[in-house]
Amino acid sequence: MEITKADSQKMRRLAQEGKQISKIVAEDFPKLDYWDVYWEVYGSGERSSRGIKRMISNRLRTLIEKKPRSERKAILREIDDLVWHLYENHKQNQQKIGKIRKILGE
Repeated sequence: MEITKADSQKMRRLAQEGKQISKIVAEDFPKLDYWDVYWEVYGSGERSSRGIKRMISNRLRTLIEKKPRSERKAILREIDDLVWHLYENHKQNQQKIGKIRKILGE
């Protein structure tokens, strides 16, 4: 099935705001296949919030090698907690945006 430019932009916007692809398919594009939406979103270079969180956490793990081991672990736990806080906050904001869109009829 061909995806219009407007639909493609909407998919990318929703993914950028943190909405999961499975929810984009179920709620916004039920006639499309999961993989059609997946390739449309990831073909544009968008990534999920959880994926970004994992990337940040993994990179921080490699940077912390400069400190003594006990300090590294404490710093890593603190950074990991902060990143999770950002992720959960973003997730809540995405839910709020979804409710607003529903009210506005988008």
